[in-house]
Amino acid sequence: MKVLYIGHYKEFGGWANAAKDQILALDKAGVDVVCRNITLTTDKVINGRLKELELKSTEGCDVCIQHVLPHHLVGTKQFKKNIAFLDTESTSIKHLAWFDHLQLMDEIWVSNSHSKELLEADEIGIPVTAMPHPCDVSKYTKPTEQLNIPQAQGKFVVYYIGDLNARKNLESVITCFHSEFDQSEDAILLLKVNKFGVDPQKLNEMIEQQLLSTKTSLRLYPDIRQYKKDIVIAQKIDDNQINSIHSAGDCFLSPSHGEGWSIPSFDAMAFGNTPICSNFGGPREFITEDEKTGKLIDGIYEACKCPDAAFPDLFTAKDHWITPCEMTIKKQMRKYYNEYKNNPIQYKLNNRKAGLERAREFSYEKIGNKMKEALNV
Repeated sequence: MKVLYIGHYKEFGGWANAAKDQILALDKAGVDVVCRNITLTTDKVINGRLKELELKSTEGCDVCIQHVLPHHLVGTKQFKKNIAFLDTESTSIKHLAWFDHLQLMDEIWVSNSHSKELLEADEIGIPVTAMPHPCDVSKYTKPTEQLNIPQAQGKFVVYYIGDLNARKNLESVITCFHSEFDQSEDAILLLKVNKFGVDPQKLNEMIEQQLLSTKTSLRLYPDIRQYKKDIVIAQKIDDNQINSIHSAGDCFLSPSHGEGWSIPSFDAMAFGNTPICSNFGGPREFITEDEKTGKLIDGIYEACKCPDAAFPDLFTAKDHWITPCEMTIKKQMRKYYNEYKNNPIQYKLNNRKAGLERAREFSYEKIGNKMKEALNV
């Protein structure tokens, strides 16, 4: 069997990392895989094993995995099996043109069991397989450089890593932290925010405006300057520096309206930082019910209200996403804060052990073999 994997692995961000990890997991499992990149915006330089796989010939490929936007899917009889890899972040795609494009495929892979349930409820009419996101476990055990952030030293660091958009629900991150922790407590909020096409200075201004607007609406203090000062990182940083943020953090907060996987939440778990995530999509796949690897927050399903969706028909009010309960988020942050204050070293060690053990269940080897089994043609 030889597999052609088409994706956007040279882009920046989670989507590119997902494609890269899928390719390397297939290779790790002994699958004869060759990859080809599709450029959407810009290409970053690749090297190592991924580059070697890209240089291989496509001759003899009998399976094609297309990890692209659904409206870019191509139906062809050239392969024995055509598989679409799809991440869904809301309750339904039945009203989207994507639904029709997916009919060109023989099979659909999604990154979590929840997405599989939702697609089947849409009556997609094509076999759907839940194929979790694989990870390179070794990155969680490598030494990381220490961040030079004096204001975070000795404090319980609640943090967020992700894009600035409506789906990510940054307003809830700010609301929950500042309505739970006051100036007298050793807790601080760190925000590492990205937004494609926006320079760091402008992005920093946008985040500061969001902070100002949200804090003003909370009305907790007569003067906005009485709120805790947050740490904002708007500049572009590399993967090693992202790992350093995880190493410096204590509790990752992701009250998103919907996630296909959420790499930052998974990484936070593996680094021992007890992610608090909405009970939707990807985090349901790796956060366990015993709460040793984080906490899933229930909520209500509301009509999508999204002013910054990537496509005109995506995340409209025809669809729904989750709005997690902020009271529960705050209670869980407080629980972790009290555990941290009681014994900071033991808090980190216990969560680190549980998170790393869970991450190993999604290693290149394990998920690669799961993909290999599913590819049986």
